[in-house]
Amino acid sequence: MTRNPAKGHKPQKQQSDNKARTRKPGTSITEWVVAGISSVVLLAVLGYLVVDGVSTRDGTARIIVQPLAVAATEGGYVVEFAAANRAGKSVAAVEVKGELRNGDEVVEESSATLDYVPQKSQRKGALIFRRDPEAYDLRLFASGYSEP
Repeated sequence: MTRNPAKGHKPQKQQSDNKARTRKPGTSITEWVVAGISSVVLLAVLGYLVVDGVSTRDGTARIIVQPLAVAATEGGYVVEFAAANRAGKSVAAVEVKGELRNGDEVVEESSATLDYVPQKSQRKGALIFRRDPEAYDLRLFASGYSEP
């Protein structure tokens, strides 16, 4: 019986015996190094999250208010400030008050409320005064907050 090459029987290609082209089985050194570095980074992140989660969040917030700039506007004077929460506890509805003083006398007051100040961060805001704050003793402070 003879085979007819026209019916789809084709001779098979012979495989090359070139060993430089074949990949050796197993894991390369580069893959082991990358896996090791990734494992160390993953363990460090997990360790940080566990320590941060277990640490206490109790205590009182420590809100420090600092003036940043004073700008004159048509309606008065705008005093921009930064309120920094230096504690490990987040707070909400932070009431910031400002006073213009002439000696012991309070000449003018202004207040603003910051919605939320996360732990160990700061938020910015502004107070508006009718009188020039640079002509008086300006005092800024947080007067209250609530827990979120």
